[in-house]
Amino acid sequence: MEYGFVTMADGSQRKVSRLVLGAARFGGEVMEDTAFRLMDRYFERGGNALDTARVYGQWLPGGKGTSECTVGRWIRSRGVEKEIFLITKGGHPPLSDLHMSRLSPEEVQSDMEMSLEALGVSAVDLYFLHRDDVRLPVTGIMDTLHELAAAGKARSIGASNWRVRRIKEANAYALAQGKTPFTATQIQWSYGDFSRAVGDDTLVGMDDGEMQGYRQMNLSVMAYSSQAGGVFFCGYKPDLSDAAPKHMPYVTEENIRRYGELLNRCRKERGMTPERVVLEHITHHPLLSGYALIGPSRMEQLDQALAAANPMEKEA
Repeated sequence: MEYGFVTMADGSQRKVSRLVLGAARFGGEVMEDTAFRLMDRYFERGGNALDTARVYGQWLPGGKGTSECTVGRWIRSRGVEKEIFLITKGGHPPLSDLHMSRLSPEEVQSDMEMSLEALGVSAVDLYFLHRDDVRLPVTGIMDTLHELAAAGKARSIGASNWRVRRIKEANAYALAQGKTPFTATQIQWSYGDFSRAVGDDTLVGMDDGEMQGYRQMNLSVMAYSSQAGGVFFCGYKPDLSDAAPKHMPYVTEENIRRYGELLNRCRKERGMTPERVVLEHITHHPLLSGYALIGPSRMEQLDQALAAANPMEKEA
């Protein structure tokens, strides 16, 4: 397993696996026994970063907090509290209105307390705000997050689905005031062009403008939807004309071009697979410190990702 280093609120560095296991469906669509087996396999293969959120499972009847509860039970049952880099998120808008803000101090603090209770821990290693609200000044938001860090509840803080200009503004304020800055971000980012695949305008994706901004900042960049829905793994024709209905949003001229480049690279380079190309686009990026979030629901999906992320181990 390959690793990077995430900067913590106290200035120290934590070693974090470049492949991050997403737990959005754990305890819901992915039953707890399966989720435990997936986390076991991931941990055995060297993975140490688990990504969950307060909102995960909320779309299911009585499912609020199921992901965090499942992750917390696994961590405690395996006794790996000190080895796992635990990530969760709060401040998500209500599912009935994704444009409604939930970033007041009371809401953010309440989300954090409920997350800690569900996870069964006193602190998380990285706490993301799940969304931004550009109508609010960054000052109050960063003040609230600093309180969480100062209280020892969040060992580092991050911005999920924030534009890079807002992150810069927030960090400029935090650093000027001697408060905790963002040291990590989550953004929709993959080898594929996602422009037609986004059905939620509150999400933020990597584009040329965001990339240019990130090049000027020292942030750990965690990519969700990092495998582009698996469109490049299915053995489709080079023009993607036989893509399944679920992959049709990815059938664009740009993705056909990128797919062609991917196929050519796999033909020319020994041991190169589509899965490896897609993951290394994030984890071996020449300009950014990238981490790829994956969300397997079956063991074979996890094994494919682990093999792609650890090709030398497979060859050995």
